Amino acid sequence: MSLLKQYARSLGPKGLMPNVKSGTLVPNDELIETVKQTKQGLVEFRVNEHACIMNKIGKRSFADTDLHTNLDALMTAIAKRRPETLKGKLFVKASVKTSMGPPLRLDIEKYQEMSKGI
Repeated sequence: MSLLKQYARSLGPKGLMPNVKSGTLVPNDELIETVKQTKQGLVEFRVNEHACIMNKIGKRSFADTDLHTNLDALMTAIAKRRPETLKGKLFVKASVKTSMGPPLRLDIEKYQEMSKGI
């Protein structure tokens, strides 16, 4: 970290500075476990100030079935982690979009039912 101090002013505003909260900075004793989890496909998702979760589900080169599988896995993971204290709907609306394209609305009834049952 001391070597990055000189670059902090340019990296910080861009969100590229390593941080413990974001998982990009880990202690030495946890490094091996963190690398194993990352290789197994650990995905973190965050909620922004507007209660939106934005996450990548694939690349342009992925097949349609792979993208659908990744989307299903993401939505299922979010539904399973529904907080006990949350009242009302977990999902209000969902959409998928490319980085520069228009959003496509998703049918989320399946995931609403899944989140109620858990």
